[in-house]
Amino acid sequence: MSRDDKISEALGIRPMSEIEQIQEVTEKLDNPPVLAEESSPPALIDNFDNGQEENLQDLEDVRQNIKGVINTGDEALKEMLEIAKQSEAPRAFEVVSTLMKTMLDANKDLADISSKKRFVKEEINGPKEAAQTNVTNNNLIVSTADLLKMIKGENQDG
Repeated sequence: MSRDDKISEALGIRPMSEIEQIQEVTEKLDNPPVLAEESSPPALIDNFDNGQEENLQDLEDVRQNIKGVINTGDEALKEMLEIAKQSEAPRAFEVVSTLMKTMLDANKDLADISSKKRFVKEEINGPKEAAQTNVTNNNLIVSTADLLKMIKGENQDG
C-alpha cells in the first residue's frame, strides 16, 4: 500500500490513482463532436447526484456496447478461423491473430468498465455512509490555574 493510499484510507476518500482512471473514462465519454453554437442559456444542475446517476447509466450503456462488440467479434473469429483453416493462407492466420488480440482488448475494456461502474456506485453511496460514521467530540481545554479557580468558586458558592 502506497503512502497516498494510506492517506486516502485514513481520510476516508478515494485515492488519486482511481480518480484519474475515472476521469480518463469520463473524458472519453464526454467529448462529443462540436456543433454550431446556440444562444440558449446553459442548463442548471439541481442535484449533484443526478450527474452521478447519468455517469452510471453511461457506463452501463458503454458496457452493453462492448458486450455487443465482443459477441459479434466472437462470431467473426469463428468464421475467420474456418476460412483460415480451409485456405491455409498465412495472411488469413494473421488476420485471425489480429482479431484475437482485438477481442482480448475488448474483454479488458469490459473489465475496466465494470470496476469503474463499481467506483461510481461507491461515489453515490459514499457520502451518505461517511456522514453516518463521523464522530464529533466536544472537548474543553482548561489550564490547571483555571481549574483551581473554578473549584474554589464552586466551594465558595456551595
